[in-house]
Amino acid sequence: MNLKYSYKTDVGRVRSHNEDAVQIFANEHVLIMVVADGMGGHASGDVASRMAIQFIEEQFNATLAFATKEEVSSWFGDVLEKVNSDILDYAHESNARKMGTTLVIAVISKEFIAFANIGDSRAYILAYDKLRQVTKDHTFVRELVEKGQISERAAKLHPQKNVINKALGASEVLEFDFLTLEHYDVDAILLCTDGLTGLVEDQEILAVLKTDIDTEAKVSQLIEKANARGGRDNVSIALVEFKEGSTSK
Repeated sequence: MNLKYSYKTDVGRVRSHNEDAVQIFANEHVLIMVVADGMGGHASGDVASRMAIQFIEEQFNATLAFATKEEVSSWFGDVLEKVNSDILDYAHESNARKMGTTLVIAVISKEFIAFANIGDSRAYILAYDKLRQVTKDHTFVRELVEKGQISERAAKLHPQKNVINKALGASEVLEFDFLTLEHYDVDAILLCTDGLTGLVEDQEILAVLKTDIDTEAKVSQLIEKANARGGRDNVSIALVEFKEGSTSK
């Protein structure tokens, strides 16, 4: 696969502590992107997000590969169950009652792309000059929109727009979304925390992704845009761009 990738996290302009974590792992068979947004304050939010990243790192090696989407679905389930259990145990032992983290992860192989998410960190794909969110936010406000109780416009201004319904470490019962794209033809995949999407509109993200600069510069430019709007939250981004000859047919 002919891929270019970059990832970065930034504390923002308001908060003194970064509870996000982001990483990309790659071997000759697969590339794994992961972004996590921790919750619980200085003593626990960063611990939860890094626990997620570190466990995935422990499971990654030079020979890791997935022959089918069923294999990667099972792997997602095993990883998330373990991280969820570990966070719950740590929270109990340290009395960190509101400790948890969102997680969005993408696995890119030659045959398919698979996504899993829990919380409101997002995955987007860029294809045919259009940016599309492929994950669903697990938030109180998103439920209101889906029930037809408020509009998309009202959702952006709702005072409880950041209330999350699902997260790792929030419950012993784990629920996450899983999606695969087979025979894909995409130009880029972007994972990010709400520190970006809460301040930068999708069309603005698209404009940056379409500019003729390198992958690392695009990530930095997106973070700069969020900070220029006030940088109210930590912001983390993982970006993979597919160069000529890298798509699955």
